[in-house]
Amino acid sequence: MSESQRYFYAAIGFVVVYAIVWTLVSSQLDPAVPFDAVEALNWARNAEFGSPKNPYMVGGVMTLGWLLDPALPISLYWYLSHFVGVGLGMLGVWLLSKRLFGRGDIALLSLMSLNLSGIINFDVIPYNDNYLLVMFWPYLFLFFIKAVYDNQYHWFSLAIVTGLASMSKYSTCAFLPFMFLYILLVPEARKAFRSPVFYLAILLFLLLMAPNAVWLYRHDYAAFNWVHSQITRGFNLKAAIAFVAVFYPAVLLALVLQPLGGTWGVPSAPEKRAVLFVFAPPILMILVYFLFHRGGRMTEWLQPFAILTPVVLFSLLNLDRVRSLRKVSSSLLAIAVVVCLGYALVHQLNIRGAGSKFSYIQNVSAEINVTWRDRYDRPLKYVGGSRFSRWLTFYAPDRPAITTPWSNDKKPSIYNARIVASDIMEDGALFVSNPGDNCEQTNFEENVFDFPGIDIPEKQEYWFRDEKGRQVRLCLGFSPPHRRSRQDM
Repeated sequence: MSESQRYFYAAIGFVVVYAIVWTLVSSQLDPAVPFDAVEALNWARNAEFGSPKNPYMVGGVMTLGWLLDPALPISLYWYLSHFVGVGLGMLGVWLLSKRLFGRGDIALLSLMSLNLSGIINFDVIPYNDNYLLVMFWPYLFLFFIKAVYDNQYHWFSLAIVTGLASMSKYSTCAFLPFMFLYILLVPEARKAFRSPVFYLAILLFLLLMAPNAVWLYRHDYAAFNWVHSQITRGFNLKAAIAFVAVFYPAVLLALVLQPLGGTWGVPSAPEKRAVLFVFAPPILMILVYFLFHRGGRMTEWLQPFAILTPVVLFSLLNLDRVRSLRKVSSSLLAIAVVVCLGYALVHQLNIRGAGSKFSYIQNVSAEINVTWRDRYDRPLKYVGGSRFSRWLTFYAPDRPAITTPWSNDKKPSIYNARIVASDIMEDGALFVSNPGDNCEQTNFEENVFDFPGIDIPEKQEYWFRDEKGRQVRLCLGFSPPHRRSRQDM
């Protein structure tokens, strides 16, 4: 076995163990999935080529979990899909590094360097889209380099990866202008314009984008409107803080490697220059833009860029004279173990409520489901009402759908693409108030406003204890199944 193969198998072994361990630890210790999981499941069930916040890949990946449930619990699938995706992205970092630097030890160091960042573990869990970017972006750069410098048929590989990454989150498109500019400016890359493969690859990319473009047009560009709603004008020093919070691992790594013999310099290899040319300008433009615009999700939007920072760092920091790369990689492996143990300990000791937040939501959802079945001896098909009701679509055993219809005016993040009044008349629906509301205060009329003829004649108060042991009251409203609407009476 060659040295390069040993490094490759070491990378494979680490990625497999990493994905298994983090899936088991997070799925067992997290008291509840994040709300992004509820959104992703809803978009999967709607089976549309878009959603109010993201293109279609978030819901598309969650569709598999929806189909496998209950054989593979949907909550376990949430963590499994995240860490399998991140693991594939980490392997992509190894492959990209191997292509750029030609050395398995540097490629392994690039992979292990990711253990300094939370983007590959606890920081990726709360979001339904970032893990897909972490998975796709290393291959986006890898296939761009291969298409330009190795084999023109990798334009097809690039088209597929770029299309799927763009349909995971629109921020992927930030790289595209600089890819095109590089092709225009570099003679070696300009050869693409003489190849029909290049144009067929562009067509393939557009075909992957087209369904979402149609969806956006029909839904008043909901995802773009949502992004716009998150941003306001004004000087924003937090942008610089978020920038440091995401990219500090690269600084730490440089501080370690430079004393060991690493030297700074502009790379001479065109492949490394291509990576820097495509990666750096979007980051700088984003930083400058958000210095003068406030956006509450700044750190979330920057986090996926961290997956590529080791590759970018090592393109600028020459490691040829560093002889202890294996020791550095071993130290980073030890950090990976410490981070995982720390995550488990924080949840086990319930530090700052990490091990108990929303811990009641599963039992409450199951009990409310039982309440419905006890009343009507049939599955719970639809739920509606407050934001609390959306949790039931994920955790209630009957997996009810939400009653909220789509509206181009309201653009709800969780909605039902095909529901009509006759569905509620036939199968009934359960409506849930905000926590703390009693049935005398609660009026569910606004929740059935879009369904003329539907009423809620029965109500019941329901009590539960939250993670702090406090008694919390809900009002449950029932629209019984197999009833004629008020219009028919």
